Amino acid sequence: MKLWGTDIIAIDPLTGELKTWGGPDIKAPSKKLAEEWCRINCGYLRVIDELVCEIPCKPGTYEPDWDNMIDYEQIENN
Repeated sequence: MKLWGTDIIAIDPLTGELKTWGGPDIKAPSKKLAEEWCRINCGYLRVIDELVCEIPCKPGTYEPDWDNMIDYEQIENN
């Protein structure tokens, strides 16, 4: 099943500014179905695009840890 990234546009309770926040990842076979799920279950979420991988940082740094990359396309094709 594909993973779809989402975001939420909401007011920051500390500053009162309108900000974009990362939302939960949605599992769905297509972007259209992910958008439909969001509309029915969480009307405030917006589907951004398909997540194809996650690249964590090395502990204590902002340096990418390519050896521990999670490739969602490879998982889906197995």
